[in-house]
Amino acid sequence: MNYQNNKYTGKHTAGLVAVSIFLAVLISVQSACAADWPTYRLDNARSGATPEALVLSELNQAWVYSAPSPPKRAWGDDPPWDAWSYNGAVPMRDFDAALFVTVVGEEVFFGSSVTNSVHCLNAINGLQKWFYRVDGAVRFPPSYANGKLYFGSDDGYVHCINAADGSFVWKYSPMGESRVLFNNGNFTTMWPVRTGTAVMDEKVYFAAGLVPWESSYLCSVDALTGSASGTGLYKNTVSSTPTGAILASATKLYLTEGRFKPICYDRTSGGGAVTIGVGAGVFALLTSDGPSEGYVFGTGRFSAHGYRLESYGDRIASQADGKYMVVGEGFSYVITESFNVETVKGYKTNMVHNLKAIDRSDGSELWSVVCNTRCFDIVLADDTIFVGGVSEVAAHSTVDGSVLWPKPVNGQVRGLAVANSSLFASTDTGKIYMFGSPFLQSDFNKSGMVDLVDLMTLMNNFLDCTDPLTAGCYEAN
Repeated sequence: MNYQNNKYTGKHTAGLVAVSIFLAVLISVQSACAADWPTYRLDNARSGATPEALVLSELNQAWVYSAPSPPKRAWGDDPPWDAWSYNGAVPMRDFDAALFVTVVGEEVFFGSSVTNSVHCLNAINGLQKWFYRVDGAVRFPPSYANGKLYFGSDDGYVHCINAADGSFVWKYSPMGESRVLFNNGNFTTMWPVRTGTAVMDEKVYFAAGLVPWESSYLCSVDALTGSASGTGLYKNTVSSTPTGAILASATKLYLTEGRFKPICYDRTSGGGAVTIGVGAGVFALLTSDGPSEGYVFGTGRFSAHGYRLESYGDRIASQADGKYMVVGEGFSYVITESFNVETVKGYKTNMVHNLKAIDRSDGSELWSVVCNTRCFDIVLADDTIFVGGVSEVAAHSTVDGSVLWPKPVNGQVRGLAVANSSLFASTDTGKIYMFGSPFLQSDFNKSGMVDLVDLMTLMNNFLDCTDPLTAGCYEAN
């Protein structure tokens, strides 16, 4: 741990022992209720919904990681011609504007398009533990499973490394060494892995591809060895241009394409491609309570009428003007985007974002509130909705949508994660904010026991902070 004042003295011995015992019990209770965030948007359904409850009064900014520069997006801030992007609107392939995180125990992992690396930070103080460099941008966070990290890169490979120290385990590419091209200021292969990874049943699923005039590949490889040979393992040619996080259910895989409709594949064979829905975009999620497979929600085509979140399955439903969504018990919480000023050529500007609660049983609107800013991400933690906006991350009540907790940040919040009693917010400026309670967090070893020496040091500093005769407060960044 990194403190300005880390000496230990005996002046607070009695109080220190008493408070240490209290906090040890409190921390053990807290850790028992905490949960990890082991892949992009929590799970392979990309649900963004965790049962973990956060104590808002304890969510203070603990540390900030700052990349050397903002993320180097695949299509840039001014992408090539996009039929559904105009007047400054977000393009349909807007999927990698932040350094998204996964969080497991004491570690925060993220992939970087700035350093072409995967980084590991200490979740308590934000200090870097290690990094692993590859030959291309890493646009999604690694997926964690059984002590390993799995991630794709613009170098055309899926990599497997040890989570403990970042050491190499294996890497696999459907094309092996291939020609490279210059893409938005970076070199990439013709088959970059821009879907992230989904790890399930000891298999790693991903897709590689870039342009529609070249074949793309949908792959299932062994999580232990990286082999694509064996039962349920494959390297299949597909006719899509996979962009955005791959989704996996019990029997299906889903690929978004940005400007075109999502495609569903059989998970066991990688075949049986079925184009689904009528929309396009890269935001999608699965739910668990629809007909057999549940529904896939994806951002619909951008037009003068806004976005639509379409649900794909045996039944078709939609949320007019929807942009982002998270699904709770009986309700969906949706960020909608609408326009209230007509301009020339029929286009509308002056965007207004609302947060709405929708009853999933009948589609009725429970409540709607106007967001303070444009919104870019939404997650659900127990009964609290967290929304990422411009220069702000805010917590809203599921009861009426009221703002319970706002905090300022630098940039647009494009990625949120809730893990182990903390909130993590990633912005398009290359920053990762950790909101938590430094006083109620301590390092744990792998067995879950409190490091007593570390705890004693923390408590000594805590008592210094509360002693009017001293001024030894520490900084946790």
